[in-house]
Parts: sequence; C-alpha cells; structure tokens
Amino acid sequence: MDPLYLLLGALLLLVHLWAAAQVLRSGVSRGMKLLWLSLLLLFPLLGAFNWWIMGPRAVGVPPR
Repeated sequence: MDPLYLLLGALLLLVHLWAAAQVLRSGVSRGMKLLWLSLLLLFPLLGAFNWWIMGPRAVGVPPR
C-alpha cells in the first residue's frame, strides 16, 4: 500500500473521530445528535466539514 494513501486514510479517520466526539459532547438534542452522526457515517469528510461550519459554538467569556 502506498504510504500516502495510508497517511490520508489515517487523517480522514482522525477527522471523523474528532467530529463524532464533538457531536456527542455537544449540547444539542438527542435527535440532532443522531442526525449529525448519521451524516458523519454516510459522508465522513463532508459531514465533519459541515459540523465544523454549522455545529453549535461555545459561548466565550465577554471581554472586560
């Protein structure tokens, strides 16, 4: 197997696992978590990118 494909596959797996962990740790409802996880399973890279763009954001501390 070409090392480049192995590296790309490992990177895709890491991105996929990161996105799934973020979905599970988020404060969205169970139904939305199920929907996001389904999208991640069907479209791993596209689903992870969409979660990164459209997923809930953490509320930061306001500046003083």
